[in-house]
Amino acid sequence: MLTGIPADRFVCAYIRSDRMTTELRGCIFGGSTVSRNFMTPKWWARMPTGSQVMKKANSGKARLLILLLAVTALSVATVACGSDSSGGGSSSDGPIAKIDATERIYTIQDFIDAGFKKSKTYDVEGLPEALEVLYGFYGVDPYNRQEYEVRFYPSHAEAIATGIDYADEVTGPDAVLLKDVQRYKEGLRERRLCTGNGGHHVGKCDLPKYFDYVVVGNMILLCQGKDSSISLQNCADMMAVVQ
Repeated sequence: MLTGIPADRFVCAYIRSDRMTTELRGCIFGGSTVSRNFMTPKWWARMPTGSQVMKKANSGKARLLILLLAVTALSVATVACGSDSSGGGSSSDGPIAKIDATERIYTIQDFIDAGFKKSKTYDVEGLPEALEVLYGFYGVDPYNRQEYEVRFYPSHAEAIATGIDYADEVTGPDAVLLKDVQRYKEGLRERRLCTGNGGHHVGKCDLPKYFDYVVVGNMILLCQGKDSSISLQNCADMMAVVQ
């Protein structure tokens, strides 16, 4: 018998089980002998076991880890989007920006001063808003010059709004260089690239000589090349010397 415990008192004994909670070992009333599992309070059945507590803790950690990863991914995406913004500035994925919104107004003389070999200028009839169109050659190696067509507009805004549509028509893999299809026919012969038929005679002349172009300030520069990367590199070489 336990002494010193009033008869109307209920006393329980516990031990540590798995570092997270305790296990009920037994309960007595005052004046009674200790008996294992003598009486279990109703609230004890609702108490979580140690393994359940650990499982909840691990689940909470997993949710926290997922939240941290999501926040990190969102931050990276935000930075990427910010660096790729084209809000009126320059956009570049290669050797030169495809669109450069400089406020500078270029002229034919700027190209002549840079060593551009002028061949001819085209009539601008059929090319809305254009002021002048220059055709000629330039090359870092004077023995390997490339062909260019430069279209000048009053401003960058007009080059974008009106000129791009006409430039797309004569460049890239979808260019259709047929006289009855082209809206701007002046200089069409120089825009075509002729391929041989395996003999000494010229074959078809329906491929674009200028595969790509750039818009820099008030001008659109069409550059020779068999694909976009070569064309843009030639555009970069030309603009590197235009002051």
